[in-house]
Amino acid sequence: MHNKKGTWIAWVSVILIVLLIIGIFFYFVLYSPRYDSFYMEKVNSGELVNPASGLSMDEAINQFDDEFVYYLLYTIKAYNLHNAPLNSDSPKMEIRVEDSIYNAEIVKGMIYVSGGGLAKKDIIISTSKEEGIKMLQNRDYVEQSFVDEKSGIEKVESQSVLFGKGYLNLYNELTGKSLTGNVVRIYAG
Repeated sequence: MHNKKGTWIAWVSVILIVLLIIGIFFYFVLYSPRYDSFYMEKVNSGELVNPASGLSMDEAINQFDDEFVYYLLYTIKAYNLHNAPLNSDSPKMEIRVEDSIYNAEIVKGMIYVSGGGLAKKDIIISTSKEEGIKMLQNRDYVEQSFVDEKSGIEKVESQSVLFGKGYLNLYNELTGKSLTGNVVRIYAG
């Protein structure tokens, strides 16, 4: 009788530990810091302004620079990307706009954009100046541009790295498709 009780307690302990580990995994992977209110405050205070606002398409194309890229990343909520659990490698992406290449890094909700490519990046976003400006002029157009393949997103890092950094939410913002149903498959594969 005593042996059966000890076996039962051991099995319950193992199951609880496994459930705890799974719970911690999903907390760290699915938890995403939200900086929406911080950026809304910047918009409401006038600190963050759409650079395409009030410009014709031709004017905006001629003035297209890193400020446009920054605002586009704000539009798709790239500020919610984060370091993977137990990792200090921040999200980095390359943005190709026709012949121009920009790079962006997200550090604790702050978006840093500069010119040039990156040797180590998580994804590459490609678009044209015209498509980028259409996305800035109409936030609802973002998804359409990616669905119609006028803009694209290319994965460079593994799916598990992208998942850990919160790129699933960004992918959803860009394409309107959710990949969260593939969480276990991403880590199992």
